[in-house]
Amino acid sequence: MPKSKIILTIGFIIALLPLLGFPHGWESFFEIVGGLSIVLLSVLISIDRRLSLKAKMQKRQARKQVLANVEAEDTMMNNIPENQ
Repeated sequence: MPKSKIILTIGFIIALLPLLGFPHGWESFFEIVGGLSIVLLSVLISIDRRLSLKAKMQKRQARKQVLANVEAEDTMMNNIPENQ
């Protein structure tokens, strides 16, 4: 299950807690645990996005470097006179 759907589910459960009839102490405990879970999952989503963007950037830079190397080799090969 994607993290965003988990966050939505936890939020829905927290919204239903007053209606479920738990004692006040248990209700507070579940609200705290649910809230911390939402915060943790949100931070993990943020970290995942940053890492994926960083990986994409590194792939683009590597691809540009390879293309530059290939073009440089082609230029060098075209400038070398052939011995006949």
